[in-house]
Amino acid sequence: MTADETFPVAASWSVGQLARATGLSVRVLRHWEQMGVVAPDRTAGGQRRYGPAQVTRLYRAVALRRAGFGLGQIAALLASRNPDPAATLRTHLAQLEEDLRRRGELRDRLAAALRAYDENSDGTDGGTADALMKVIETMTMFEQYVHGYQAQENLRLHDQASTLVDLLHDGTRYPDGSLVLEAGCGVGAQTVTLGRRSPGAQLTSIDKSAASLNEARERVRAAGVGNITFGEIDVFSLPRARGDLAAGTFDHVFVCFLLEHLDRPAEALARLRAMLRPGGTITVIEGDHGSAYFHPDSEAARDAIGCQVTLQRHAGGDAMIGRRLYPLLAAAGFGDVAVSPRVVYADGGNPALADGFIRKTFTAMIEGVREPAVAGGLIEPARFDEGIRDLYRTADDDGVFCYTFFKAVAVAP
Repeated sequence: MTADETFPVAASWSVGQLARATGLSVRVLRHWEQMGVVAPDRTAGGQRRYGPAQVTRLYRAVALRRAGFGLGQIAALLASRNPDPAATLRTHLAQLEEDLRRRGELRDRLAAALRAYDENSDGTDGGTADALMKVIETMTMFEQYVHGYQAQENLRLHDQASTLVDLLHDGTRYPDGSLVLEAGCGVGAQTVTLGRRSPGAQLTSIDKSAASLNEARERVRAAGVGNITFGEIDVFSLPRARGDLAAGTFDHVFVCFLLEHLDRPAEALARLRAMLRPGGTITVIEGDHGSAYFHPDSEAARDAIGCQVTLQRHAGGDAMIGRRLYPLLAAAGFGDVAVSPRVVYADGGNPALADGFIRKTFTAMIEGVREPAVAGGLIEPARFDEGIRDLYRTADDDGVFCYTFFKAVAVAP
């Protein structure tokens, strides 16, 4: 039945008339029609006509759109095809909260960049926009490095995990049947070890990067480990209202090299505490660049390490967070906090460790920040390169290198 047969033309509107009345373009209205949001009737000549029912539906669609709903969600809600409208609302609320969190994170990053500029400015540049932009660009370049999405960084993380398995994972085994959440799994550098050491546990490994999760899935598949599922989840979106990531779901939480990258580590720990059942445990492993010392000593090497520490601070993280694990966990509401230092000591008597840790892990990490460090004016290229040479020098037969990781275990009340 055509629009001409169901109501008078005077009681309907053409697409052009509706566009002028609503402020929506003709193109938008046609797109909404294709998406099933509002479908007009047609005259015998094929012209679009919108009657009172379609106009009412359009009004509701505009209201939902202004609330931030997607067109697919709107079409399903208006057509009553959504079996659980409340679930749609919850999902949308979670999306809005995540958007607000990300905007807050951007705000914090820009504030950190401004603080870094103020702290490092010597007043000679007159506070130019170029100087501030350099800080922001340096921060952005470092963020691209620090989260481990590049192939070279993925390789370094794999080498680090292989070298430090016994040191970092000693004492970490979960009982059969227990549910374990690995937060910030990244490219899966620690995930395979977790799965292998606790084959009877069920692991859920999450990260906010889809690219990193793809790497992690491939690594787990290649290792033949079958007790792990993955989810693209930001730790700051936890806990979820319901489902597999609701509050109080897990028996244990494992976190390794995540807090150092976060601008709000205490909040992250509080959110992870909410994921645990009463009496559940959290295990946190972090490094501390302030604990590095070596022979032969080198001021240039210390300057190069200092660049990594500064860049990570500009990005909102803390390369020396290992020493803060006890107060952070206590402030997040955990009890029975126990922190143990895990010291890496490498000398000429253990060439495999010298190669695996000094060359392929620590020095490779510092070497990876050369571009943002030099671009940000933190160090001269020749000085940085001298520092890297001196760090590699400590892996020789007469060299010594020492670094401390900190492993904390705590209990949720």
